[in-house]
Amino acid sequence: MQLRRENYQVVAGERASWIQGFHPDRNGDIAPAGSQVFPGFRPTDAADAWRTNLAAYLDLEADLAPRVLANVAARWEHYSDFGSRLTGKLAMRVQPSPRWTLRGAVSTGFRAPSLSQSWFSSTVTNFAPDENGDPQAFDIGIFPVSSRAAQLLGARPLRPETSVNASAGMAFTPFAGLNLTADWYYIDLDHRILLTTSLGTDSVAAILHGAGLAVDAAQYFTNAVHTHTQGVDVTAEWRRTLSPGRTLTLGGVFNWTRNHIVSAGELPPELEGTGAVLFDPFGEGGLLALEKERPQWRSTVTGTYAPGPWRFLARASSYGKVTSSLYSYSGDAVQTYGSKTLLDVEVGRSFAGRGRFSLGARNLLDTFPDRMSEDNGFGLFLYPPASPFGYNGRYLYARMEIGTGR
Repeated sequence: MQLRRENYQVVAGERASWIQGFHPDRNGDIAPAGSQVFPGFRPTDAADAWRTNLAAYLDLEADLAPRVLANVAARWEHYSDFGSRLTGKLAMRVQPSPRWTLRGAVSTGFRAPSLSQSWFSSTVTNFAPDENGDPQAFDIGIFPVSSRAAQLLGARPLRPETSVNASAGMAFTPFAGLNLTADWYYIDLDHRILLTTSLGTDSVAAILHGAGLAVDAAQYFTNAVHTHTQGVDVTAEWRRTLSPGRTLTLGGVFNWTRNHIVSAGELPPELEGTGAVLFDPFGEGGLLALEKERPQWRSTVTGTYAPGPWRFLARASSYGKVTSSLYSYSGDAVQTYGSKTLLDVEVGRSFAGRGRFSLGARNLLDTFPDRMSEDNGFGLFLYPPASPFGYNGRYLYARMEIGTGR
């Protein structure tokens, strides 16, 4: 049994961070209000929300037969703002021999909208190309679904996300020192919560201005899409003692994951005729980002050699391609970034159980993602934020760990 009380607060920032000071921008026009490009929280953004969660969990596990283990679990939850939900799990493990293990599970899932998704509010400055392709700044308001602004644009009360999950796998030890695993998983996720794309047509701006809001576009969280996710995890580890005090360990991990959008939310009646699109396929946080902005596959190969007090490590991490159109908000600038491999190395030495000193390099070869096209990054941004390994290049470090020897 569990009882939890949750609180979420947004505190207004200092006045200078959000007021309109009427300062000119570089073109001589009046700059957007507040500190750029993220003004402080305005008094209208302030929030202080609470809710209570009561949960009960039951887990039963037993051997149905020799080498057959079954597990049944159920969880009941009640949220003061979203009601109750019962979820369950059924899992089984079969071990036909000491070297083979087979496993599988089916379950249902439930996630209540977070308080931040329900109550977050802010104003940010973004950029969109004008008719000449030059970036122009405009203000976007992110509004809670309960706010008048969001409701004028078709926001509805958030519903919990629900899922049905299945997995199956095996573990195999062909001989001592070598362990292999393979697992498949599938997730059917409904009512997935996303932030809408920027709703910023002239008609939408007129609605917002008519409501007394000094923003040109708006976004809000909504139960956006129904998705299917499936993937495969494969691991291998081989450990061998070469001689007393010398060991060699080789390991590999491979993951393939694919997100597929089954259906997306329909345009609410309030936005019909405005030209707005609830989920832009190419926009930030849009459908392209959900399906293709993360690599479908990733693999890592690691080797560790430990002769006595020394330890040498080498690791190669590979990432599949990603596709993004983050800054342009245009299908014309959809860009695919190629797969990359990063190399990490480390050498360390322990001192009679008293500590260890290590020198290492992450991304030793100083690998960067492909550069953004000029259309996609306005000629200002070099590397895609969608890169799975960032764009900071090589990182060198020295680390000292000190123990008591006890």
